[in-house]
Amino acid sequence: MVLLFSIFLLIIFPSNIFGQFTSQNYPDPRTEPLRCKLLLPGQICDPSDILNDVERRKLNEKIQQLATVTAQIRNTSPQCVGSPNQNLQIIVALLEKIGVNPLDPVDIERFTNSLRLKYLNFQELNCDTLVLIVNSRRDRQVFTVAGRDAKLSRDVLQTAFHRNIGHFRQGHYVLGLEGMVEYIVSSYTSTHIVQVPSPEVLGPTNSGIENTNFVAHGVRQKPEQKISPEKFDYTGIPEDDKVWVDLMIRAGGRCGYDPTKMTENIRAIVEEAMSISLKLISDTRYNKIEEISQDVNSGSGAREKAWADAKTSFIDSLYTQYKDKLPRKVSQCPKPEPSTDPTPAPSFGAFGFGK
Repeated sequence: MVLLFSIFLLIIFPSNIFGQFTSQNYPDPRTEPLRCKLLLPGQICDPSDILNDVERRKLNEKIQQLATVTAQIRNTSPQCVGSPNQNLQIIVALLEKIGVNPLDPVDIERFTNSLRLKYLNFQELNCDTLVLIVNSRRDRQVFTVAGRDAKLSRDVLQTAFHRNIGHFRQGHYVLGLEGMVEYIVSSYTSTHIVQVPSPEVLGPTNSGIENTNFVAHGVRQKPEQKISPEKFDYTGIPEDDKVWVDLMIRAGGRCGYDPTKMTENIRAIVEEAMSISLKLISDTRYNKIEEISQDVNSGSGAREKAWADAKTSFIDSLYTQYKDKLPRKVSQCPKPEPSTDPTPAPSFGAFGFGK
C-alpha cells in the first residue's frame, strides 16, 4: 500500500519530485516569494535550490540595487512616454529541468516566452521593459527575452551570455547570472541615457589617463592650450539619427574620419563607454555620487556638490597615490573588442553551455 502511494505521488507531483516545471506551474517571485525560496517578494525564483541561500539572497539584492540605478533613467521608447516612472525589470528564473515528462524534447524558448507572458499580467503592456533570464541546469541552457521597450538587441543578449559562459560551464551559476545582469543593465543605461564620455575624460579601458598630455590626430595637445570645439548644428537631423551623428563626431575627433574605418571606430567608442558604464554601475563610490545627485535634500547644484565631495573624499587621494604610475602616452582611438562568436546571433538569446 505504501509502495502504491509512493508511485501515485510520483505520477501526480513529478515537478516536486524531480524539480521539473512548466510555465503554468512555475512561481512568480513577486507574488510567491516562499515558493521561489525567498523571504520577501523579489526578482529571482529558485524553487529547485540551484543556488544556496546566500547566493540567492546576494543575487536578488544585486538586481534590486541595480534597479535603483536604472530607476533614475527615463526610458526613451515612444511607447513609454505615458509611463515616465517605468523602470527596467529583470527577473531570473532557475529550475532543474523544463517540462514534466523527462522524455519530452526541451523547448526553452517556448517555456521562457510563455512564462514571460504570465509575468506580464503585472506590468503595463504598452511599455514593456521586462527582461526574463531562464537557467535550466539539467538542460544546460540559458534563454533570455527582453521586452520591446528595453531596447536590448539580440547582440547584447548574446554578449551578456558569452562573457559569462565560463561560469556556467563550471557550475558557478550565480556568477554567470550576476555578470549577465550587470551587462544587461549597462547596455540599458547606455541605450537610454546615451551619454558617451568625452575624449577629454575617456581613455583605454585597461589603463588610467592623466590629462597633462594626449595625442589627437598625431598632434600632442596640452590642457593649457584651450581649444574650443567645433559646434555642430543638429537642426534638421531626425531624432533617430542624432545619437549616431554624435557618435560619428566623437569617433572622428578621436580616431579620424577615414570612411573605411568609421564603423569600426564607432563600435570601439560605444564598447568602451559600455565597459566603463558597467564598472561604474557596480562601484559603490559612483553610486554614492548618484545618490547625492538625486537627493532632493541636496538642493540646487546637487550634482556639482556630489562631484566636489568625490574630489575631496577619494579622487584627489587616488590621483596622488597613482600619478607616478599613470601612462604619459596613450592612444586616443580605442580598439573594438574581438568577437567571441562569429556565428549569427540567435533570435532573443538561447544558449547551451555543454562542455
